[in-house]
Amino acid sequence: MKFHNAAREAATGKTAPKTAWEGRDLAAESGKAKTSYYVHTAPLRKELQRGRLDDPEFIKALGSAMESAGRNLALDAGRLAEAGGRDALAEARENDADVIGWYRKTDADPCGFCAMIASRGSAYSDYMEPDQFHPGCHCQTLPLFRGVEMPAEDARRRDEYLARWNATDGSGADQLRNFQREFNEERRQRLEAA
Repeated sequence: MKFHNAAREAATGKTAPKTAWEGRDLAAESGKAKTSYYVHTAPLRKELQRGRLDDPEFIKALGSAMESAGRNLALDAGRLAEAGGRDALAEARENDADVIGWYRKTDADPCGFCAMIASRGSAYSDYMEPDQFHPGCHCQTLPLFRGVEMPAEDARRRDEYLARWNATDGSGADQLRNFQREFNEERRQRLEAA
């Protein structure tokens, strides 16, 4: 909500009206975090009831259960935080009259799907669904305001991805598959080389 207000203020000189946030159910979002905590720590609580702290085998199993619970909680916390931010931006996009569209801001190393969406630039919500994210995605859909250009860095990435799209063989679904396959293969090679 703060991000949208800051972006809107930079673009229009004023913050979003309170009506932009009328649909936010913060109690429900908090409930999702509590549910995640209990789901991921239930196996740990069960494991604690099973053994004794002076048993080396139990300590080893407990360590494994704690590691798993911690990893799963961290992944879920990231997902919930990103979903909350994305939901807030979507709410504002739908309720703020000064938002004329959105664009996909990719993370530093996007997958082929996200690069393809970002290549579309300022896609307007009447023509394209902005809230398409895959598991582990760290991209965002950011608002565009009347009279304001997309930031230069994001426009440069859009142009780069669009040039790659235009150079990809095929059309329609074939072009999409080819683009994603080639992009993801280059990404895999970069990650392996690092």
